Amino acid sequence: MIPAFQTQWNRDLAPAWELELAQLTWTAKHQQPPATSWWVVFLDDSDQANALAYHDVTDAGLPISKVFAKTILADKASLSVGATHEICEMAVDPTINLAAQDSGGTFWAYEVSDPVEDDAYGYDIDGVLVTDFVTPAWFGFKNATGPLDFQRHATAPFQVLSGGYAQQFGPKGWTQVNGDKARTSSKARVLHPPAGSRRERRAKARLEWRTSDKQAARNAARLKQSTR
Repeated sequence: MIPAFQTQWNRDLAPAWELELAQLTWTAKHQQPPATSWWVVFLDDSDQANALAYHDVTDAGLPISKVFAKTILADKASLSVGATHEICEMAVDPTINLAAQDSGGTFWAYEVSDPVEDDAYGYDIDGVLVTDFVTPAWFGFKNATGPLDFQRHATAPFQVLSGGYAQQFGPKGWTQVNGDKARTSSKARVLHPPAGSRRERRAKARLEWRTSDKQAARNAARLKQSTR
């Protein structure tokens, strides 16, 4: 999948968001990547409750995306869409602290894949399904021209498609807007994003994240082993 991921970044995402080009390479499990690398890590089971994937920063302050393969497949979702979802968002907002203000004074988080979140909105690159993503025009940027999202599904700035969602900050703090399909699915998180999700991090400090049950069991097993 990696060549398709790189094609999406360099051919599609970078021109839309004026990003630098990226070189994506595979690093085996026991190898050490360069210290300045941005990471996309594929793991089996989620380490945060209710999270299929998320992007964060490392202890060195560099971006990292975690993609949980077994968790995504159990949810009957596309692994490649989940991975590119996080890669696109990591590329545009690597520190997870950017937002854009609309004409009403509400701030919208720079999560460029969330508003068009659904495998049905994705597109094919050499046989690999990748996520759709919104452009600066979706955020209502002054003088922004062109489509609101790469696949031209959205028809108005700040529109959240069915199946998608978006985080906005207003008088009540960070809240979530869900598209119609998301309201009736496991992705519906209207007011309280799940513990550990990337959406919750905008309103909650890392110390308050909730570890998934499987990760808690792994931590307990390691602790038991270390005390023998």
